[in-house]
Amino acid sequence: MVSSWIKGLVLYLIISGLVMKLVPGKNYERYISFYMGLILVILLARPIVFLFGISEGDIDRLSKSVNEYLTFNSYEEELKEKADNISFYESGINEAIKQDLNNQGYAVDKTSVITDKNGSFISITIYLSGDFDENNLKKLINDVYKFDLESIYIVRR
Repeated sequence: MVSSWIKGLVLYLIISGLVMKLVPGKNYERYISFYMGLILVILLARPIVFLFGISEGDIDRLSKSVNEYLTFNSYEEELKEKADNISFYESGINEAIKQDLNNQGYAVDKTSVITDKNGSFISITIYLSGDFDENNLKKLINDVYKFDLESIYIVRR
């Protein structure tokens, strides 16, 4: 039992050293070393598992819970990246509307576009000063940006 465990540990160390040398770039090195460390912990824990009589089912449940945790964290990062992209999209639309209306002669102070989590438009609020016809302005925005007339809000300053 002990000699096979030591042979497995030595084989792992040789293979892990080889894998670390073959990593294509520094970007992946920390991820690969993380997983190699997990494998090393499992290899080092085998004798302890044998001594305390922990079953394979217990190890499988632990492995599944670790995998679920890692999957949830990657999903959380994906949601954060998507939210950042939508925020960037909203700010681009805000600037485009503001610039277009300023070019049309409107005194736009600020615009605020609100989208849902998929990037679909919910509403737009435009803060203006000066004289303007609200209905013509809403129609102009509807024609260019395809907003619903009911979702366009004009605020006089």
